[in-house]
Parts: sequence; C-alpha cells; structure tokens
Amino acid sequence: MMKFSRIVRRVDFLLVALALLLSGVIYLRFAPPVEEAQVIPVLVQDAQTTRSDSGGKQELDPPYKSAPIGSPVRFLMLNARNYFVAKDVPRTRNKRRLKSVEEREAVADTIASVHPEVVGLVEMGGQAALEDLAQRLEARGLNYPHRRVLERWGEDRALAILSCHPIARDDSVANCLLGERTSQCMRRGILDVTVKVGKDGRMFRIMGVHLKSRVADDQQAAEHQRNREARAVANHLQMAMRKDTEMPILVYGDWNAGPREAPLLVISQGTRSTGPMRRIVPKDSRGESWTVTYRANDEYNAFDQIYVNRVLSSRIGRKIATGIVDNEASRKASDHRALWFDLR
Repeated sequence: MMKFSRIVRRVDFLLVALALLLSGVIYLRFAPPVEEAQVIPVLVQDAQTTRSDSGGKQELDPPYKSAPIGSPVRFLMLNARNYFVAKDVPRTRNKRRLKSVEEREAVADTIASVHPEVVGLVEMGGQAALEDLAQRLEARGLNYPHRRVLERWGEDRALAILSCHPIARDDSVANCLLGERTSQCMRRGILDVTVKVGKDGRMFRIMGVHLKSRVADDQQAAEHQRNREARAVANHLQMAMRKDTEMPILVYGDWNAGPREAPLLVISQGTRSTGPMRRIVPKDSRGESWTVTYRANDEYNAFDQIYVNRVLSSRIGRKIATGIVDNEASRKASDHRALWFDLR
C-alpha cells in the first residue's frame, strides 16, 4: 500500500511538471512581444560633444539647430587685425607680419564667448586664414560649414564671413568701381552674401566693407578716397534694395570714420528710393560704444559700425539684444572690439 502511494505521488509530480512546461510553451508562443526599454536623451547644455558608454566621441547638435522657428540669429563683426598665416599667398609685395598662435587663439576665444551664428570679419589674410580660424572655432564647439572670403590682388587684407546657415547667394564685388568714368576701384571691394536660415527659410543679405585706412602720408587724399568708397557702397546698397524691396539687409564694416563724418553720413542718410539706414549701437558693460583705440594718442573711436535697412529695422524693433565683447581675450585678439546683435 505504501509502495502504491509513492507511485501516485511521483505521477502527480510528473503531471504538475508537465503542466508547467506546457504553460510556459503556450505563453512564449502566444504572448505579445516585450518592447525594448525607451532611452530618453539627456539635454547637455553649453557643450557640443560628450562621451558615449563605449568611450567614443559623440557629436551633439549645435544650439541653433534646436532653436525654435523664428528665433533670433546672432551676428557678430570683428576686425581681426591682420589675421595673416603662412599658407596664404601674398597679394602684394608688402612685408606681412604673421599673426601669432596666441593672437589667433584669442580671436577664436573672442568669437566663441558669444556663440554667434554668423560672423562678419575684416582684415583676414585670405582663404587659408579663414580655414585656420574656422578650425580653432570648431575646437571650441562652434561649427561654421558655410564660408566666403573676398580676396583682391593688390591688397593683402580680405573680407570674410563664417555662417552656421547656408549661403544662398554670393553677390560680392571684388573690383568695385569708384564711379562710372574711372577705372579706380575700392581697395577691398564689397563682400555681399545672402544667408538662408535652415529651419524657417528667413533670408538676410549681409554686406561687409573696409574703407581706406587713416594711416596715410597724405591725409587729405585718404579722406577723399574714403568718401568715394562710401558712395560706391551707397550705390551698391541702392541697387540691392531696388532689386528686392522686401529683403532685410545689413552692412558691417571698418569704416575708418566716425558716425558723423562724411562717409557714414552718405550711408546713414540713404537716398529717396531706399530711405535712411539705421545704425545699430552696441555698448559694453560700462555703457561705452567705442570700438578701436589708438594708444599712442589715447584716442577712442567708433570706426566699426553696423547699419540695417528699413525692412530689417522694422523686423528687429527698437529693443534688441546687442553687445560689445570686452574681455581679456578681445584685448589680445585685436585693437578693435567685436560687436554683436540679434537678427530677426
């Protein structure tokens, strides 16, 4: 009898085990698949790269790519003070002083301090100099894949632009005549590009100029040259605004003249067809707006200036974010200070 009970218990155990096995098979066959765990990305602010779990470098999108449609586009202008590098081919017989690595690093630090999306540059050596600066900015997490430089034979200093956003048009004029009845040209020409904001398609036409230097043996002749160059810029602006009356336009530059001197009055007053241009007046933390200093004479001047047309002026309004970069890096980078403001 005891032997029979043992057999019954063993059969019961086997039946339970078989039932569990069958239920497991049925579950695996007909149960819904298990979803993979959702990985929620962590927002990393003020950084362009991070490290993945495997130790590799993972690229992050620059801040402007995640900005909402219609958000401000920061523009900065800087006279980089003879940003000459060895790889640039000289365009004159003049002796050039190559910009030191320390000074080039300072230029990159100055620009990176405000994270602009478009950078207008004056006194760049050429294409190699622009590539050198772009690489230094990339090392700081700022990528400017869209670049233009305006070089002209007979002048070593070039105008240039760096942009996060695509350049839709290039209407730059290297040999800009100083009148209809002359073969004389502006020494540095007019940089003229149209930038298209990738997220929403907004267009901004950006022009850069650098008028005749004030360092000259014949000051009267130099002043006359600046006046003629300013009129050439005004004519170029007039044609651009007549061609497209709804295009927002800004012109930046080292004018080598103050806002109340003749060359800038030509620009600011405009014409009957185009109307006046509005000057953007950034200030530093002390409320000062000077951009360049001549230490020998203890002079402070606002030679670096930005003007916008009526279309852009009405778009940005009266209250706009502006500033002047005034830190230790900017003082090492150039004798000029960088200006910035937000486009809309």
